Amino acid sequence: MKKFIFLSIFTINLELSGFECYSKDPELSDSSYWASSAIDLFANQKYRESIDVVDACFDTFSSEAVIMQNNFNKNNIKQPPEGRVSRKIREEIHKNWAVNDVSVALWSKARSLEEIGMIDQAKNTYAKCIFLIHGRAWDPKGWFWSPALDCVKRGKKLIK
Repeated sequence: MKKFIFLSIFTINLELSGFECYSKDPELSDSSYWASSAIDLFANQKYRESIDVVDACFDTFSSEAVIMQNNFNKNNIKQPPEGRVSRKIREEIHKNWAVNDVSVALWSKARSLEEIGMIDQAKNTYAKCIFLIHGRAWDPKGWFWSPALDCVKRGKKLIK
């Protein structure tokens, strides 16, 4: 019975958020659509909606991101650069789709949680984001930034 109640609550949450974990845009992968939706909602100060979007699909994409990050760690792969990069490096960064998209989504969720005053949950989410240190986010102005490094900076401020 407990399992049924949990599944019912989870299903209701997904229905309330109205977010489906697949892209309707042929130019965006499912995970890119998800991460872009979360960061756009955050940017538009729709914090609770951003959190709901991240939660709706986190389990769908997070395991691949963890596997990818663990492989980078195990093989001592250097972190991708930030800032403007060559086309070749940009293509290499985009191959890291899982850590990129999940780190952006976690960053959006952590920032949203902080904005609405849910500090303990924000700290927990910042910690998850920090683990995905190889993740990079593309800024439309033409450069990459690291969600994990920003999460380190913001998380430290909450601990003080």
